Amino acid sequence: MQLTCGGWFAGLAVLGLLSLGLPACGGGEKAPSTASASASPEPPALAASSAPVLGPDPAPAGDPVGAGYSSVISAKSDKSGCNAADFQVAEYLMRGELTVAGRPRAGSASDKKPEFTASWLVKLKDNRSQIGFAGYDHLARRVARDRGIGNAKEHAPKLFATDDQWTVVWFDDEGLAYAHPTFDPNEKPSIEHLGAAKGVDPNEVAFNHTPDGSLIVASHVGTQGDQLSVFLFAPSAQGQTARAIGLTKAAKKPRFPAVTADEAGYTLAWLEEDQRIVSTRLDTKGDQQGSGATIAGPSEKRSSLALTQVKGGSLLTWAEGDRILARKLDASAKATGDIVVVGSGKHPVVISSGDDAIVTFLAKVEDSESQMIAVRVSGAAVVSPQAVRISDGNKPVLDPPAIALGGSRLAGAWTEVMGATISSKRAWLRVIDAACLK
Repeated sequence: MQLTCGGWFAGLAVLGLLSLGLPACGGGEKAPSTASASASPEPPALAASSAPVLGPDPAPAGDPVGAGYSSVISAKSDKSGCNAADFQVAEYLMRGELTVAGRPRAGSASDKKPEFTASWLVKLKDNRSQIGFAGYDHLARRVARDRGIGNAKEHAPKLFATDDQWTVVWFDDEGLAYAHPTFDPNEKPSIEHLGAAKGVDPNEVAFNHTPDGSLIVASHVGTQGDQLSVFLFAPSAQGQTARAIGLTKAAKKPRFPAVTADEAGYTLAWLEEDQRIVSTRLDTKGDQQGSGATIAGPSEKRSSLALTQVKGGSLLTWAEGDRILARKLDASAKATGDIVVVGSGKHPVVISSGDDAIVTFLAKVEDSESQMIAVRVSGAAVVSPQAVRISDGNKPVLDPPAIALGGSRLAGAWTEVMGATISSKRAWLRVIDAACLK
């Protein structure tokens, strides 16, 4: 199913994706700013296709193998080589979600230093929230003061970085919003929207970045909940426009999608009703390649699906019971090798690190419950025997952690309860040398 100039777009009225508010071909109009944005109508139902649809290929046999990492070293230990630096991001927070992004700072090769940003929800009166934003250098020192950049619904923001800009994505009353804030406190970022996403459950939307820095989004927009639509959002370069990419064909009732992109196309994964994990591949024109694949058969409740680019394909990670699992997908989005155990814990978050991936999650370390750890997983889905403990262990981490890579440095962020008699939360940022994750 092709979403490029030509035959596919001639049938957009049938498919109902015109209500995305996205231009059909290159060029087109710029996405509306806050002043001109308006909520698009709810997308009409996706018309049934007359073409036969084959089911996804069965999953390769095999239970999860391995036991994950076998040892943990503290990032603050001199023996770790992490060169940790800390900063208290915020306190008295009512919400605990954080997001971070990192990049190598622009400049000559001799003075190129990583920099990071963090974004979070600040709870306001009348059930409203504000999106907080701040910047930090490679030693976790604040270089852009805290400020609000927009209002939000009760859904945490997401941060992404390219070489020349930051992108914050969130949901507000007008739908899916994004802005490109800078470190200049006097510059108010323009907020733009995809109004058609107003009625979409934020938990059913997956984001990732493309090689050129735009965002790729997978959701139910433009469908009846029986397929996933894919579109480019938050263009990063001048002259780019948001545009529809394509639709899956073999899904039934896809939930909790994950998406990633490379130069040759897009990989998607999702959960079906019986908790099977299914994946598929769209090329750059939006055509689905093959009938898809089942990555893991029916099981108990699964969550936190994520796709990350690694050498030779992508790494799919998820939580299943009290274990964090991973499986390598090849360039066609099919499983290669076993499902491997990364470790025991909850709330996994994963990022790409060159040919590998870095997975962070909350795990018990010695006598300390729910500590933020990070472990390297190779492009061949081999789990490092040593994990690095990011958080201190004085208090348990209760919310999903955040992690970002900026050149040679890695930033981890987490929240903890401020005290026995104070229910609000304190947020921490710790920046370490990425090389200490072996």
